[in-house]
Amino acid sequence: MSLLPLIIAILVNFSMGSFYGWSVLVAPLEESIGATRSDISLAYSIAFVSMTVGMFITHSLLRIASLPYLLFVVFTIGALGMAISGYFVALWSLVVGYGVLLGFALGVSYFLAMTAASLNLPIRRSIAISMSMSAFAGGGLVWPPIFVAIINWQGPHAVFLLFAAYLIVIGTVSAILMRAARPPAHSGAQEGGGVFSDIMTDRPRVFILLWFGFIFIAFAALMSIGHAAGIATYYGIPADQAYWGPMLSNLVYIGFALSAGILCDLITGRRVLIGIAAVMAVPLLVLYFVPSAGMSLVALALVGGAFGASSSAYPVTVTGYYGVAALPRIYGRLSSSFGLAGLLGPFAAGVLYDWKGGYNVAILIAGILATIGVFTVWALPKNRAPTTAE
Repeated sequence: MSLLPLIIAILVNFSMGSFYGWSVLVAPLEESIGATRSDISLAYSIAFVSMTVGMFITHSLLRIASLPYLLFVVFTIGALGMAISGYFVALWSLVVGYGVLLGFALGVSYFLAMTAASLNLPIRRSIAISMSMSAFAGGGLVWPPIFVAIINWQGPHAVFLLFAAYLIVIGTVSAILMRAARPPAHSGAQEGGGVFSDIMTDRPRVFILLWFGFIFIAFAALMSIGHAAGIATYYGIPADQAYWGPMLSNLVYIGFALSAGILCDLITGRRVLIGIAAVMAVPLLVLYFVPSAGMSLVALALVGGAFGASSSAYPVTVTGYYGVAALPRIYGRLSSSFGLAGLLGPFAAGVLYDWKGGYNVAILIAGILATIGVFTVWALPKNRAPTTAE
C-alpha cells in the first residue's frame, strides 16, 4: 500500500481550499463590478449549489471513470470557470464562472479527495480522512493573503486568471501522479444504482437527523465564514487587517479537522457532532450580546474550527453508521444539505448586511441555528458500534 493517494488528496483539497478565501474578494469585486454585497454573495451561494451537484453525482461518476481521469477533467472545468470570471468583468461571468463551473469542480474534487483518503492506506482511515479534509482549510489559510497581494497589485480579476493557470497545472500533475499510484477501486464504487437511487438509505431516521443537523451547522458557519473579512471589519478590525478573519477561521479549522476524526474513534461521531454544534453556537451568541473586535475574531476562529471538525466528523460518522463501502453514496446524498445551507447562508448574511447596514442580526440568527443543531444531532441514535478505522 502507498501513501501517494493521500498525498494527492491533500494537494487537491489544499488547492480547492481557495474557496474559503472568498471573503477577501467581496469588497474589491463590489467596486470592480459595481454591484451590491448581496449581488456578489449570490455567486458564492450558487457555487455551493453547484458544489452540491458535484458531490451528489461523484459516486455515479466513479462508476464510469477512473480517479486520474476525473481529476484532470474537473480541474480543467474549474480552471475554465476561473478564466471566465477573470476575463469578463461582469456579475454574470462571476455567477457562471465562479458560481457554476468552479463550484461543480469543487464538489467533485472534494469527494474524489475524500474517496482517495478512504482507500486502504498504511494509516488509519479516520486519520487519513481528517488530514485530507483539513487540507481544504489549509488552502483557506494560505490563499487569502496571496489573494490580497494580487488584488493590491492588479485587482480581483487577476486573482481569477492566475488561479485558472494554477488549476490546470495542479490538475495535470494530480492526474499523472494518481495514475502512477494505481490505486484500487473504492469498495463502494459499484454500490447502489443510479444517481437518485435509495436517497433515504436503509436507516432513514439517521439520515434525516444527519441531514438536518448539517443544515443548521453549515448554515450558521457559512453565514459567518462567507463574510469573515467583512464581519471582522464591522466589529472593529482595521480594513487592512481584515484577512485575519478568514485566516483565523481556517487555521482553527485545520486543527479541529485533524482531531475530529480521531475523537470520533474514541467517543463516537454522535457525541462529537453535539460538541461541534455547541462550540459554534456559544461564541456566536456571545458576539451578539457582547460585541467587540476581539470577540469577533474569537467567534470566527471557533466557528471555523467547529465547521472544520464537521468536515472530518461527518464522513467518519457516516462510516460508523453505514460502513466504509457506503461512504461515497450516503455522504453524497447528505451533501444536499450542505448545498442548501451554502445557497442560503452567505446570501442571507449579505441581504441582512444591506438591509441593516451591519452583521448583528446575521450573527444572532447563526447562533440560534447552531443551537437548534445541538438538539438535532442529540436525537441521533447511538452507533451500532464505535467508528472503526478499517
